[in-house]
Amino acid sequence: MSNTFSKRIQPAPTPVIIDRESEYEISQIVDSKINHRWACKLLYKVIWLEYEDTGDESEWIPTFKLTHATNLVFNFHIAYPTKSGSLLLS
Repeated sequence: MSNTFSKRIQPAPTPVIIDRESEYEISQIVDSKINHRWACKLLYKVIWLEYEDTGDESEWIPTFKLTHATNLVFNFHIAYPTKSGSLLLS
């Protein structure tokens, strides 16, 4: 959903409640990398659903936050087999 009015602020999407915690849906995973400064060194760049074209659409997040998105991780590594990471989430 694109914001066609440049001066208007698009409201944030509503979170989904999973295991009594608020979570936002991921549209797709577009990259992965190893960052040695994080406790969880494997990070994935995700595009948040309904945040497209807002400037806040993407974020690097650690693997442990993707336990409910295993299909997206799997599909990412099928499409990009040479990228950092594993087909299995720990």
